[in-house]
Amino acid sequence: MSELPVKVKVQESASQVVYTDAVLINGNPLGFVLNFGQWAPEEPGLVRVYSRVGMSPNHLKLLSQLLSQNVQAYEERFGAMVVTEDRAANAHRIGFDTEPPKPAR
Repeated sequence: MSELPVKVKVQESASQVVYTDAVLINGNPLGFVLNFGQWAPEEPGLVRVYSRVGMSPNHLKLLSQLLSQNVQAYEERFGAMVVTEDRAANAHRIGFDTEPPKPAR
């Protein structure tokens, strides 16, 4: 089975690249919404959302795999990326927990 080449055409409405330093993820069994935004330096705790992307759970998983592959390829070419803990992001995190909540005592 041969794969067809993929052609990409960026629509005029999507031609501007917007920098993001915050991604807020919300989801349910039917789908996810990724809100891309920027922290507002003049108002701690505020994230301005500039773009929203919705997708199915399967597409989100495929996206996560593609992102992982791209990070791996980047690090093989340019060296390991150092990721530091961002206390502001953790304090204002919105979305799914990566660990289950700890039971109350």
